[in-house]
Amino acid sequence: MKIALIIEHFDATRGGAEAMTVWLSGQLAAAGHDVAVLCHDHTPRLNRYHAASHGASHDAERSRQSHAPALPDPPAGVRVHRLRGLKLRTGLGFRMFGRRAAAWCNKNAPDIIHSMTVACPGDLYHPHAGVYASIHEQAVASRETIRQAVLKHWMLQFSDKQKTLLKLERRALAGPQHGGARQILCLGATMMEDFQRHYHVHRDRLIRLDNPLMTPAPPSSTLLEYRDWFRSHYNLAPQDRVALFAGHDFRRKGLTWAIRTLAMTRDPWKLLVVGLGKTRDYLRLAQSLGLADRVIFVGPTREMSRAYASADALLFPTFYESFGLVALEAMAHGLPVISTRFLGCFDLVERHSAGTIVSSPTDVQAMAQALDILPHSHADRTKLANLARKASQGLEPESYLKRLESIYKNCLALKRSRG
Repeated sequence: MKIALIIEHFDATRGGAEAMTVWLSGQLAAAGHDVAVLCHDHTPRLNRYHAASHGASHDAERSRQSHAPALPDPPAGVRVHRLRGLKLRTGLGFRMFGRRAAAWCNKNAPDIIHSMTVACPGDLYHPHAGVYASIHEQAVASRETIRQAVLKHWMLQFSDKQKTLLKLERRALAGPQHGGARQILCLGATMMEDFQRHYHVHRDRLIRLDNPLMTPAPPSSTLLEYRDWFRSHYNLAPQDRVALFAGHDFRRKGLTWAIRTLAMTRDPWKLLVVGLGKTRDYLRLAQSLGLADRVIFVGPTREMSRAYASADALLFPTFYESFGLVALEAMAHGLPVISTRFLGCFDLVERHSAGTIVSSPTDVQAMAQALDILPHSHADRTKLANLARKASQGLEPESYLKRLESIYKNCLALKRSRG
């Protein structure tokens, strides 16, 4: 099957959506499909890692240096087409990229156009970034004061790029007769509800497809070694209770409220902050709350399995997360998840009793209580870890790819029957 994957940045260092697309292209090619990737660029932006150096550990600098400046090779069997134009930070640049991708597809006629970007929704629109209408809501909600929220609201109202994204989202959901997608792949129940709430999309066009666990967690014996190594590396005692926060977008993913939660805990929890971001304001917040020695900024790191192994819980008070690969990976490593109903996969956590889901990222009291009630004994921690691991089961790559290929076949049959 000839498959075109469309994404703005074919660069696994940028985040979950990009890493997922790079992984998926390689898996589809290995399965014998003819895979072409249409992107604006696929060169890692090395300068992104400089922002993480201030106040962070040596891991930020090491991660920055470890990204070779040479253009990375695409997965075997995958052809990458760079459709360069204006920068994507503008609405015009975003629209231009979409037009070029559509023109390439019209010329080359792939069997399936699987798009991760609203710029060109294709046959299957797979919005890893999430629902832009909901993202805008939470961008306002994440502001700490009413004045900041009002200012952000008006900034979004007058932003050409944001208006473009919402316009393209409406078009993508309008149906193929209006230039939209035939079907929409949703990363969870929350995304399906958001599309119906904002755009009244008929449920028949929405297909739930949870992200897979791309990399399995190491065995328990290896995780114990990782835990000892990472904790000794950051001067964490074996008895320290450690929460992990992981993500590149500190504001949207609620780092402010994770730090404030730490100030409310009965036990002296410590917080590992892993990810790319400007740490200065968060360092000041930790210092103002007397937590300077309990909040450790690791920066971006390639040692995520070791970071998961070193922690006792994932603390992730996100304002919006389309799915939450970090939560899935944490559960696979045996960590309970403390997050919000804005986590795309929150129902996995609740269904398997693999942590605590609170209604709001600002409910620091509830999150602090959820941390403090986590078990101390090894036996109880092991029992909870098994529940967390169970939540990640059933999302193996093999079952994901089998389901996706079935969706491709159904979509192709639908295209041929309706023209």
